Amino acid sequence: MITRVIVGSKEGGEKIFKIFNLETAEGFNPEILYGLFHDPLIERIVPAMPAGEFLEVMYHNGVVDPEQNSILVACRKKGIEVEAAKVGYRYYGDGIEQVFVNKLVHMSFTEEPVLTTLKPRGVRQGMRVFDLTSVADQELEKLSKDRQLYLSLRQMQKLQEIQRRRGLKTVTDVFLETFAAFWSEHCFHTIWKSLGLLKRLMSVTEEIGRVNPNLLSAFEDNAGVWDFYGGLAILFKLETHNSPTQKEPFGGQLTKVGGVLRDIFENGLGAKPIGLSELTVVGEFESRKYPELEGNTLPAATIARETVRAIGGYGNPMGVPMLLARMLSHADFGGKVFALGGAFGITTREAAKKGRPQVGDLVVLVGGRTGNDGLHGATVSSGGITEETDTGDSCHVQIGNPYTEQLMMRAGLEIRDHDCATARNDFGAAGIVSAVGEMGKGAGEKGGVLVNLALVPLKCAGLDNWQIALSESQERFAHSIKPEKLGEAMEIYARYGLEATVIGVFTGNGRFQMVYDPELKSFDPKTGLSGEVALDTPYGDFDNCPLPDIKVVEPPKEKGIVEFPLVHEGNFGEMAARLVGSFDVCDQSWATRQYDSTVQGITVQGPLYGRNYDIPSHLGVLKPIFGQNYGLTVSMSFSPPQFEVDPVQAAMNMAMDAVVTQMIAGVREEDICLADNFYTPDKDPYAYYFLSKQVGALAEFSSSIKIPFITGKDSSAGSGTFGGRTVNVLPSVCITAMGKVPDVRKLIPHQWTASGNILLSLGPKARTLAGSVLASSLGLIGHELEGIGPADASCHLSLLSQLAASGKILSAVPVNRGGLFLRLFEGVEASGLGVQTDLLGELFPESFGTVLVEVSAKDAAYIERHFQALEPTFVGLIRPDQGLIVRGQRSDEEMAKVWSSTFKEVLGV
Repeated sequence: MITRVIVGSKEGGEKIFKIFNLETAEGFNPEILYGLFHDPLIERIVPAMPAGEFLEVMYHNGVVDPEQNSILVACRKKGIEVEAAKVGYRYYGDGIEQVFVNKLVHMSFTEEPVLTTLKPRGVRQGMRVFDLTSVADQELEKLSKDRQLYLSLRQMQKLQEIQRRRGLKTVTDVFLETFAAFWSEHCFHTIWKSLGLLKRLMSVTEEIGRVNPNLLSAFEDNAGVWDFYGGLAILFKLETHNSPTQKEPFGGQLTKVGGVLRDIFENGLGAKPIGLSELTVVGEFESRKYPELEGNTLPAATIARETVRAIGGYGNPMGVPMLLARMLSHADFGGKVFALGGAFGITTREAAKKGRPQVGDLVVLVGGRTGNDGLHGATVSSGGITEETDTGDSCHVQIGNPYTEQLMMRAGLEIRDHDCATARNDFGAAGIVSAVGEMGKGAGEKGGVLVNLALVPLKCAGLDNWQIALSESQERFAHSIKPEKLGEAMEIYARYGLEATVIGVFTGNGRFQMVYDPELKSFDPKTGLSGEVALDTPYGDFDNCPLPDIKVVEPPKEKGIVEFPLVHEGNFGEMAARLVGSFDVCDQSWATRQYDSTVQGITVQGPLYGRNYDIPSHLGVLKPIFGQNYGLTVSMSFSPPQFEVDPVQAAMNMAMDAVVTQMIAGVREEDICLADNFYTPDKDPYAYYFLSKQVGALAEFSSSIKIPFITGKDSSAGSGTFGGRTVNVLPSVCITAMGKVPDVRKLIPHQWTASGNILLSLGPKARTLAGSVLASSLGLIGHELEGIGPADASCHLSLLSQLAASGKILSAVPVNRGGLFLRLFEGVEASGLGVQTDLLGELFPESFGTVLVEVSAKDAAYIERHFQALEPTFVGLIRPDQGLIVRGQRSDEEMAKVWSSTFKEVLGV
């Protein structure tokens, strides 16, 4: 029997109702459980729905609602057995139009639903086998396409060769899927390895690590690890979730946050997440450049709204503060968004290094159950996207549940502190294949692991072996548990209400083995294969992935001159309003305030600052150790218009911006490390030229300033085909910097301190609008991008560091997106003070690597004399009365209205 409990607002008159659908025994009286489902202070139980048109939405029966387990446990504690549950929402009125329904994840109703069961249903199809040795090339390619393996012909031929060499009559579907996952671009980084890029960047990091003791782990584990104070280490990881977010933004962005959090607390032997960052780049809100996207992709406003809902919906329940958050818009990201999440953590030095399973350790699967969500995530994210895959294939969309992950975050720390595990991993792309398979490679001298798929707890009925092995269901964890510590570990998991199951053993036999045998329930290193043998492959075979032959094509030189408008007193107001009203730089505090930034009580500076907390911070700051002033600092830089002009110089500009933001605040050069997150359009013929040049420039930059890249990720499938037209993202890279300071009280703030002080610009000044937000809003691009090169970076940063340490700078902000004008506008809004400047056209170009500093009149003269290499330029005088005065004219009142209203108007909220 299906029982429905409807919850509404205490005041009534609402247009959204929450509905708890419960599968119970006949004759069940729901009133027994009313107290579980609503807060009587603000909510009421609704006996019947109002009349009128409505839309009701819930997860369909192929997906287990992530709230189900919490509901079932709560009901069981009341002595009531509920068999299944789904939470639905019913919408009335104008809000219906803004509700996004992914029909392959949700079911929706416009009439009263008739529900017969809430339980997932399915029929196990059984394992399929293939004889690759008798298959022609054309059939190999077809098999790869039909199964969404995204393996090239050369890779399929290599599998054919492996079958022949090993004398196998057939190979299984699990065999094919496992190799497809391990050899996917997402996991194996075939493009980067083919171009020699990974080695180039890592070699510079290794060189720096030999002289900088801060570097503890880089490109080795789930996150990069940096030394902190008091025997502790800090770590960070950023990763994209582009394909799932493009097709189902709420689910995609949920798991983007969940994924990077898991990277933190499953790094080494366990860590605690202490901060988050968020960056999303959507397409145009009106499809002007690519009209083919209309109707073939989700509207940018829908993706933006769902992003805000998801980021808050995952990060807030996790109890991890948001440090930096921003949303941008650019036409070239309309086919495939840029959805980048970051997480920051802390652990002990001893637990920071990657663990290695020992032979005889048990494979324990902990957390959520395995379902059909997230299938083919590794392979689909490594391939292209079209209107068909964008709207018709939801198999690689995961469904996140922060409540299970929150429990695991706490249990995981106890597992670490009780020395129960020798290695840990999270379930990212490719599920068990990736999480357990990667761990097995490091077991003993040869590696080796045996997994029994029959023991994996399922949330969907009828899953086949390959689905169990490849499922990317969220909130699952793989732990290598010492046999003598199994009982203690299981007690810890149980105390937090976490399901934990022994599913295998690390064998040391050099092979990755998976079977399906319901009778096999105990393991030791000599346990033999039984039941259905799904996979039995030497680890060495996975290393023999054929790399693609990549042709690097240099683009033709751009010709012609772009005429940018001359900003003068007659058009100044129009240009200024156009700039502050741009989506990229307007007031987004409505969204940012929905992300908890003060939970844990360690935030010194969150994503917003100023007297009204509505100005976006350039630097996030945490004080993670109780009673100590040690600080963790985070900065991030990404600007699409820069990459539209010159992807290589833009990469340098982003790196300079991220580092300068740290150093001008007072973070020492040797205490900063970097993360790179590349986004490459795979169908752009010049993409790999730009990628190679970008990596080369960043490697040179890193080497010259001795600041290492210690983590990163490449997203190499940034092209989509819609309506017969290919839409390529810009060849781009986001740079994130993490630093440490011994005393957060000595950091230089963003906000102006007092009237009468001088504002100076320090650093090279861009002379044109090329790559600026203003130029982009005018539809202008340009051919030449200005900025600091790798050769000049060290000298520039050294001088800024000296100045920051001198005590003469009272406040400082980087001059990046929006240029000097936006920094002045934001400075007035943040401080309540005013500023007077005689600059005009110089206010709008964007000089990445340059900073705007506040100093006393006396110190301004000192800087002009002793730091001439920084090209100090007088910008303005801070005044006691609020307002922005440019050449005698007040310029802020009407612009403030435009700045504060744009974001909500565009999102329709």
